[in-house]
Amino acid sequence: MDRLGRYSLIIGLVITVVGLIFGFGFMLADSDELAKMFLLAVPLGFLVTFAGLATIVIFSPREDDK
Repeated sequence: MDRLGRYSLIIGLVITVVGLIFGFGFMLADSDELAKMFLLAVPLGFLVTFAGLATIVIFSPREDDK
């Protein structure tokens, strides 16, 4: 589960960063429909990032588990 959390964290960060960069890029280029699509992906990226972070915190090995 720890590995799944790490992958989710990375995927969520990628979705968020790509959504922000392309969303604002298309917004500045006056392509509003594409800007909306990419900017709406940002909350999804935050959700996946937070789920991955929570999974890492819950399932990562502790020092007491040795």
